[in-house]
This record gives sequence, C-alpha cells and structure tokens, in this order.
Amino acid sequence: MVILNTTFFAEESLAQQVATWLAEVYARSAEESGIFTGKPEIARILSPTEPGAVSFACRCVCGSVEEAGRWHDSTASLLKDDVHARWGSRVVWFTTYMETL
Repeated sequence: MVILNTTFFAEESLAQQVATWLAEVYARSAEESGIFTGKPEIARILSPTEPGAVSFACRCVCGSVEEAGRWHDSTASLLKDDVHARWGSRVVWFTTYMETL
C-alpha cells in the first residue's frame, strides 16, 4: 500500500480555519475521489515547529503510487491554489509518498 502524506504548516492564528478546511475540503475531496482506501486521517503534529506556527498532516492510503500521484498532480494541485487564494504564504505544505512495509 502507498501512503500519500501531506503536511501543512500554518500561522497559529489560522489553526482552526486550516483544520476545518482540511476536514471539509481536502480530506473530503480525497475521499470522494474513490482512489484512496478508507477515510483520510487528519492529525495535528505535536512536535515543536517554529514559534507561532502549527502543523497538520493528512494521511491517505492508496493502492499505487501512480494513482496517488495522479490525484496529487490534478486535484491536490487545485486545492493548493485554493490554499494560496485563502491564506497566501501564511500556509504552506509538502507531500511525501511512502510505502507500507
């Protein structure tokens, strides 16, 4: 199985807005795509970040890296545009592809 893990860094003042957006927009979009198995998992990262910042991760499980990559390069790219339109550089993200051992 392949895990598509996307980590979001946000200004602390935006924490609730970003958490809501992750659940209602990002995770819902991933779930509705039919590509991923199970429900996407959203977690707040407890490790310290920069002062005044908060981090979240969204974990989606998929059958292949190609399928995950297609979703990431199409739908997630549009969602990234949405993040920039809403919050500009106050929220950034990166995605990691992982394989379950």
